[in-house]
Amino acid sequence: MKKITFLIAFVLCNLFGFSQTEYLDGVLVLNEGGAGSVNSTVSFISTTNVVTNNVYGLTNPGMSLGDTGQSLTMYKDIAVVVLNISNEVKIVNNRTFQHIASVSTGLVNPRYSAVYNDKAYVTCKGSTTTGGYLAVIDLTTNTLENTITISNGAEKIIEVNGKLYIAHEDADIISVYDIATQQLDEIQVASTPSELKVIGNDLYVLCGVQPWGTGTASIYKIDLVTDTVSSTIAVPATIKAFHMDTDGNYLYMSSLADVYRYEIATNTFDSTAFISTGITNFMGMYGMNVIDGFVYIADAKNFVSSGSAYVYSTQNGTLSHTYTVGVTPNHFYKSAQTNLSTNKPTIVSVSVYPNPTTEMLNIQVNETIKQVTVYNMQGRKLIQDASSALNVASLPAGIYLLEVLTVKGTASTKFVKK
Repeated sequence: MKKITFLIAFVLCNLFGFSQTEYLDGVLVLNEGGAGSVNSTVSFISTTNVVTNNVYGLTNPGMSLGDTGQSLTMYKDIAVVVLNISNEVKIVNNRTFQHIASVSTGLVNPRYSAVYNDKAYVTCKGSTTTGGYLAVIDLTTNTLENTITISNGAEKIIEVNGKLYIAHEDADIISVYDIATQQLDEIQVASTPSELKVIGNDLYVLCGVQPWGTGTASIYKIDLVTDTVSSTIAVPATIKAFHMDTDGNYLYMSSLADVYRYEIATNTFDSTAFISTGITNFMGMYGMNVIDGFVYIADAKNFVSSGSAYVYSTQNGTLSHTYTVGVTPNHFYKSAQTNLSTNKPTIVSVSVYPNPTTEMLNIQVNETIKQVTVYNMQGRKLIQDASSALNVASLPAGIYLLEVLTVKGTASTKFVKK
């Protein structure tokens, strides 16, 4: 009896009237999970230093984010999450992490994404058959639009002024793709370019070191007006830099368990480590990002149990907080922010009837419908239409997610098929 009561409460909670938690004004942690374990998650660190783990799973009961969360890109009101081994991109509301869509068609070994004009450009290492390419996903329809052939080994990608800059870790180049003209060029750098950071009109590219610390690091400074290398910065041989981020004044570089700083104004390196974490993992820190005056460092530990996030001040390098997060944390991102505008945004609301239904599902929404999509609770797309009346008779009995795309935004709700 208790199980039946719980199930009824769960269905009603998801269908009628409970507002969703919003994860705002904090920091998101993408946890890669174990390769092949399908346990990728996202953690949220609030401004009050409270950690909420697996926010996607909490918002979407019964649904898994996927296998090997590689990267996350924030854009407008969505987040684009790239799942490497799943060969999939999940698109979620970036305030609530409500599932919106899954895209897997045409994705082979996807890695990172950049978004421009409602299109996500996803680097794909591909296969021996396909080679490397960019997958272009139309975020208004959440479908693969086309692919663009590029050199192999594509990893991190960044968009600047309508151009895509792509690091090829298996080569010694930065690809430059002009979205408007569709022209593809290449800039020669050193081996293993691993990070791309923009400061003003310059792109700083970290090169030379493998994730486990072998090789000699260097930084290439690319003029974004001419797309040419303007200077090369020699990194001291003792600094095995692989991760790099910036606060605009310094470049922060990981060297296994330590963090070093390069002052941009004076073109000088600190001779001693700014931060020493004591991480004993053979790869050192698994990720590092600088956000709002703090350095966030990921400790993957044994890659099986929960990892840790360490937070250090950029003022003096002292440890501020330690958090327990998901399995294999790899990147940190600034979360969506509270909307402080005095202009109230348009709120798209949707309702459906009858609910539960056996055949027809009528959709009521306060804006013009552009597209309607039905997903099962595993995130698989089942129906796509532009009608306000859907025939769902062919669906098996169960709970489904309905996403409605309108001219003013998206809204979603759940319904029951009897």
